[in-house]
Amino acid sequence: MMTSFRWLTASLIVAGGLMWMGLGSGTLSPSAFADDIPGVDNVLTMSWTDTYYIRVTSEDGKRTWIQEERRLHAYRHPGQYRETMLDEKGQPIGVHITDSRAGRTLAVDLKGRKAVLKFPVGQRDDRGPFAWAGDAIRERMVAKALRVKSVSLQGQKEIDKTQANVVRAMIHKGDDLGYGRTDFLFGVASKQLVGIWMPNEADLEFETAADGNNQAEEKWYKMVPVAALTHEMVLNPKLDPSDFSLDPPADFVFEKLAKPTVTEDEMIAYLGAAARFNDNQFPDSPYEVFDRDKFNAASNKELTARTPVEQALIDIRDKIMMREIYRSPVKQFEEDQTTAGSFHYVGSGVKVGQADKIVGWYKLRNATKYRAVYGDLSIKDVTETELPLNVTN
Repeated sequence: MMTSFRWLTASLIVAGGLMWMGLGSGTLSPSAFADDIPGVDNVLTMSWTDTYYIRVTSEDGKRTWIQEERRLHAYRHPGQYRETMLDEKGQPIGVHITDSRAGRTLAVDLKGRKAVLKFPVGQRDDRGPFAWAGDAIRERMVAKALRVKSVSLQGQKEIDKTQANVVRAMIHKGDDLGYGRTDFLFGVASKQLVGIWMPNEADLEFETAADGNNQAEEKWYKMVPVAALTHEMVLNPKLDPSDFSLDPPADFVFEKLAKPTVTEDEMIAYLGAAARFNDNQFPDSPYEVFDRDKFNAASNKELTARTPVEQALIDIRDKIMMREIYRSPVKQFEEDQTTAGSFHYVGSGVKVGQADKIVGWYKLRNATKYRAVYGDLSIKDVTETELPLNVTN
C-alpha cells in the first residue's frame, strides 16, 4: 500500500537513495538522481518480465475481462536483446533476438519451426534497456522528443516481495495524446530499478489490475491494452552468449527479409485516403494525417457499417502495418526513398481534386528533378521555378 506523504516527510526516504525535493508537492529534482542507478546505468546483463493487461469485450459488448500476456526479456551488453513470447499456459511460442549493432532481428517461430532474419522494429538503445528511464527522471525527456512534465514521489509499494519507492513521471505520449503516467519503482534497500508500471487508465494500479476479473469467453468483440508492468527484474544474471546468436536454429526453415518500406504509389494512396477521410481536405501535417478518435471509431464499426472512405483508409494503413511499419508511412517514404532534406509539405487546407495546387514535393534518391504532388493526387516532374517556395533558400 502507498505510504502517506506525512510519514515520508519525516523519513525523507534517504534509505532509498532519493532526497525528496519540495516537500509540499513531492516533486523530485534531477539532482536527486545524480548517482548511478543499478538497473538503469552501465548495465552489463539483465533479465526481466513484461506483463501486458488487455481488456477484452464480449461478442455482444456486455461483458469485459482482463487478459494477461507475459514476455520474458534478457539483455547482454552491448546492444543484444532477447524476447520470448509465451502462450496462455506460459509455454514459449516465439523468440525475437535483436543485435542493435548489426541492425538485425532473428524472429523464431517455435511452433512453425521457422526463423526469419529481418530489420528491427524500432531502434534499441545501445546504452541498455532502461537507459530511457534515466533520461526521463534526469533530463526530463524521453527519446529526445517526448517531454516529461513532472517527476514526483508517490510513496512506497511492494513488488516481487521487495519494498520500493514509487517515482512517478508524467511523460508526453506523442502526437496529440497528452501526458501519460509512468511509475518507476526503486528498491528501498538496493536502490535498483525493480519495476515500471505504465497504465493507460490514470487510476489503474498493478496490484488490482486483474481484480474482479470476469470469466474469459471464447468469442470476443475487441481488445484494448490498458497497462504494462515490467517486473521480476534481475541484475547481472549469467547469460549464455549463444542465446543471442542471429544464426537460425538447426532444422528450421530460414528466410531473409529486405527492409520494409513504403513506395511512392503507396504514400500517395495513403495521403489521399487520409484526405478523403478528413472531409476531402489534406491534413495540416503529412505525419499526422487523421484524427485518432475518429479513426478508432471507424475501426470499431462492423465491416458492413463502414463507409467506403473509412474502409479505404483502414485498408491502406493495415497493408503497411502488416510489414511491421508502425510509424507514419509518409515519414517512412521520406527517409527511405527521397534525398535528405528535399521533402516539403504545403498541403494544409488544400481540397482533394484541386489540380492546380501543389501539396508537396521531393527528390527521389539519385534523381535530378523534383517530384511534385498535386491536390488531385497526380505526380509530375517539375523544376525549381515551378515550386511555390524558393528551394535554394
